[in-house]
Amino acid sequence: MSRLIKALPLLLVALFTLGATAQSWQWAPDFSEGSKLPPISAQDQNGSVHTLADLTGEKGLVLVLSRSFDWCSYCISQLQQLVEVAPEFQAMGFNVATMTYDSLETLKNAEIDYGIDFPLLRDEETRHFSALGILNDQYEPGERAYGIPYPGIFLLNADGTIEAKFAEVDYRDRPDFSLVLDVAEAL
Repeated sequence: MSRLIKALPLLLVALFTLGATAQSWQWAPDFSEGSKLPPISAQDQNGSVHTLADLTGEKGLVLVLSRSFDWCSYCISQLQQLVEVAPEFQAMGFNVATMTYDSLETLKNAEIDYGIDFPLLRDEETRHFSALGILNDQYEPGERAYGIPYPGIFLLNADGTIEAKFAEVDYRDRPDFSLVLDVAEAL
């Protein structure tokens, strides 16, 4: 019992520090709800170049930014979930697209492996991740994981305005698509 009492101050400091860190973390900090996403021009798994305008459906776009569909098991799991719910978004008038730093070959393999019928975009030279302020800064150029983003989801309306953002501090935790569906349905 006395060990617990002695450790209590340290435990409280640790909990406060974790809480403060979680509260100060913000995904895509310069792009709040109500702001416009910067222009997008990126190749998909078939080599076709897409802009934000042609990616967007009648009501908007669900844009999922992921680390890698090659080696990131959390991203692959999220992609598989997206494949399952994509028809629900599309029925509401929202198109679906993803973006990673993966090669076009990796994206094409993911399309085949997971039966994908929406664009898997490549952020060549991390232009988009850098512009959004979500480039993972834990990795240096030349490292295998250099170029990955802090993962998250943008829900955009038809004119490219951010209606909602969904992200978690820990890359292993991914927002549940049911939350994104609920917000999309309310628009």
